[in-house]
Amino acid sequence: MGNKLVGYGAYLPERVMTNADFEKIMDTSDDWIVSRTGIRERHIARDNETVADMAVFAAQRALDKAALEIDDIDLLIVATTTPELDFPSVGVQVLGRLGATKNQPAFDVRGACTGFIYALHTARAFFTAGMHRRIMIIGAEKMSRFIDWTDRSTAVLFGDGAGALIFEHSTSSYSGIIDTVVMADGAGFDMLHGTDDHKIAMNGPETYKRAVMSMPHAARYIMDHAGITADNVDWIIPHQANQRIIESCAERLEFPLDKILITVDKHANTSGASGVLALAYAFDNGIIRRGQLILYPAFGSGLTWGAALIRV
Repeated sequence: MGNKLVGYGAYLPERVMTNADFEKIMDTSDDWIVSRTGIRERHIARDNETVADMAVFAAQRALDKAALEIDDIDLLIVATTTPELDFPSVGVQVLGRLGATKNQPAFDVRGACTGFIYALHTARAFFTAGMHRRIMIIGAEKMSRFIDWTDRSTAVLFGDGAGALIFEHSTSSYSGIIDTVVMADGAGFDMLHGTDDHKIAMNGPETYKRAVMSMPHAARYIMDHAGITADNVDWIIPHQANQRIIESCAERLEFPLDKILITVDKHANTSGASGVLALAYAFDNGIIRRGQLILYPAFGSGLTWGAALIRV
């Protein structure tokens, strides 16, 4: 069973924190941040704004674009690493907040910055098995909850937001989620992880080295498996971690930068929400057109990495 993309939605918190704002609270500068990360601003959720709040906004916008109701969705998957509650899942919270009445299943996946790829991989498996006909996937993160606001090496990197995609059954096998691959290496745990006091700990140089190897590795695997080359891909939407990482990956893949969608300057690293937020931005601004082929590689804590091939 194939699938096709029928709706998308995004939500970014109202508060925008610029690099100039960081200059007021720590020893840094706009030039320092931009030269090392490409980030100029990020959206920061209110203290009382939850991951579920952001996910609900994104989900409703995706439903509206698809002209659907929540009960038209028969499976909901949320990719998040930053839920406020240990249980229940953000997925069931979204169902409840949107008024679902059909007892459809919902659950969360935790793959950090690779989380949305893991969710796409899971959805693809359900479509292939013929178990679900219309699946919503949400990436939602409140990274600001875990920021150490005294650590300039990590504080400037992250932002908050949520995005949602809706896929439904299609007789075409070359639309929607075409192929996915996910990988993990638990031996790399110490490179990037959450601490006991709920802060982000990162070995920046080592994480960079693994990221610029792992994302191209996953992207090449997908292209080889699909029997395509870079010339067949319309856009790469990489995980928006850092502009230097993105540019290094593009160079390794021999992809021209004008085929790489970059939103890290506007959103910073929103972890599992980054790729879907970038896709929504591209749709809203007429950058990506229906029918184009998108390659989405990601890398994150775990270590985890993977890629998805999507025809939008």
